[in-house]
Amino acid sequence: MRALALSFLAASLLPMAAVGQGGPPLVTDDPGTPGPGHWEVNVAGTVEDRQTGRLWDAPLIDANYGWGERIQLKIEIPWRIGTTPEGGTASGLGEALIGVKWRFLDQDTSGVDLGTYPQVGFRTVSSSALKGIAQDYTSVLLPLTVEKNLGFLSANVEIGWEWRSGERSHEFAGLALGRPLSERLEVLGEVFTDIPGRLSEASVTWDAGGRWTVNKHLILLFSAGSGIRGSPGEPRLRFIGYLGTQWLL
Repeated sequence: MRALALSFLAASLLPMAAVGQGGPPLVTDDPGTPGPGHWEVNVAGTVEDRQTGRLWDAPLIDANYGWGERIQLKIEIPWRIGTTPEGGTASGLGEALIGVKWRFLDQDTSGVDLGTYPQVGFRTVSSSALKGIAQDYTSVLLPLTVEKNLGFLSANVEIGWEWRSGERSHEFAGLALGRPLSERLEVLGEVFTDIPGRLSEASVTWDAGGRWTVNKHLILLFSAGSGIRGSPGEPRLRFIGYLGTQWLL
């Protein structure tokens, strides 16, 4: 993590053009869309390690389609594997997520990219919820995303609200920064917080990673980080990781 942070800092000092940075492998999203008739398909493995166990999404399929210049259609679904410190293992389909992104302002004309990204998450199979590897509620996410090219780097802010059936609503916010080291490599950093009602219960995660462009159709994605828990009863997050590919079709 220290090496990643130093690489990100060094990159921010280089006189190169910044590029967009939100979206996979980060949690914070951005207003960017694939473009008319284009597909962006992310195939990844993710891990979340807490004191109470470990959750893997392997694979996590995140398919996005550009409907015109400003709209993106999304569907995401994982195959989830959960393990416990005692050695127990369970697997099954995780929650599905569908959404529509709309970018209604562009930097070329307005100085910033600005968009919204409503999404609905829902349980796919009841057995995964019974096994404790998937949430047993429906959620609605209403985020606002902003991106600004600052010259030496690109900054992306996402703020939003999430409604969960049978639970308290959550607010969330993320800040992501991106900077190219070369024509092929972009380094990334992020801080993301989830607030379930009271600010004192906010959980904070941070991670760093990058994107390596193999060719015009394939990009490698990677990130790693950690976090702090919010409420006293919440298990501590020890590690989060993302490793995957992005296919541009």
